[in-house]
Amino acid sequence: MTEAKLHQTKQANLNGSASPVILMVDDNEINLQTLYQTLEGQGYSLLIARSGEDSLRIAAKAKPDLILLDVMMPGIDGYETCARLKADENTRNSIVIFLTALQSSREKVRGFSLGAVDFITKPFDPDEIVARVSRHLEVHLRHKVLLEENRQLADQLEDKLRSVPVDSAERAQWIKSLISSGESDRVEFKSTLRWNLKTDRAEKVIENSWLKSIVAFLNTDGGVLLIGVADAGDILGTTADRFDNDDKYLLHVNNRIREYIGLEFVSFINFQLVPVEGQNVLLVQCQPSPAPVFLKTGRDEDFYVRVGPGNRRLSTSEVLSYVTNRKAQG
Repeated sequence: MTEAKLHQTKQANLNGSASPVILMVDDNEINLQTLYQTLEGQGYSLLIARSGEDSLRIAAKAKPDLILLDVMMPGIDGYETCARLKADENTRNSIVIFLTALQSSREKVRGFSLGAVDFITKPFDPDEIVARVSRHLEVHLRHKVLLEENRQLADQLEDKLRSVPVDSAERAQWIKSLISSGESDRVEFKSTLRWNLKTDRAEKVIENSWLKSIVAFLNTDGGVLLIGVADAGDILGTTADRFDNDDKYLLHVNNRIREYIGLEFVSFINFQLVPVEGQNVLLVQCQPSPAPVFLKTGRDEDFYVRVGPGNRRLSTSEVLSYVTNRKAQG
């Protein structure tokens, strides 16, 4: 591909083309040539980068819809590049598909844990490239529409709650009706945020429990988590967690989500305190994520899904199968 043609393609994107924007990242010129020739004429605005560093600079300006990212590159490799893309507000929603000759399941799970949605193996099959790219862009577009609808519903709910006085029976009744429906694949209750009521102390296992539920909702079909509600539906409130005030309670929730789930998934999680029967209940609404979500604890990264009213941790092979089947059904 000529530099003039590349410049024209970049300018079309930067000037606001409505075509889906694809950034292709590879240090091998032959691979870039193959990708470009395969996708040219498919209705996309195509950009190229020859290193991870270049891709970050270009992506920050262009905000591509999809990034084809080589794993093995000099400088920062594809994994590090993906992590930085997902940490940047400008690019965290871009679809990332890794390009690799690696076949290891562990390597693929590592890629998924960083926010990638798929892998294309080398040497390239042009038909596979076209099929995977078009499929993921189609799912991405549908998800954006669904996300916007969910956000509108969330805004309507928030507006409704704001319009009703704090001590209003109507406001409390809405949460009580949700509680009365009981736990299911879309609704779960947790008694506390961090405090073990049996041992009377803060414990990590309690905190990990509600984080697992959020991850599982994100990986499945979304759902609602209520903290400050016992399994049987009794309203316990948030005082048992012994925070000095509501602001510190909410700050703790926010920090834990960002640290253990990831900044790139914050937009799919909405939480607020809602007063019910004189007690505050934490309402957490989760929308399904377009990318796999992992719970990060130390060096471990665990993948959870909802199965009935509970969460299930998947093995490495199960993660690969689940993610592949879910994208195919998207």
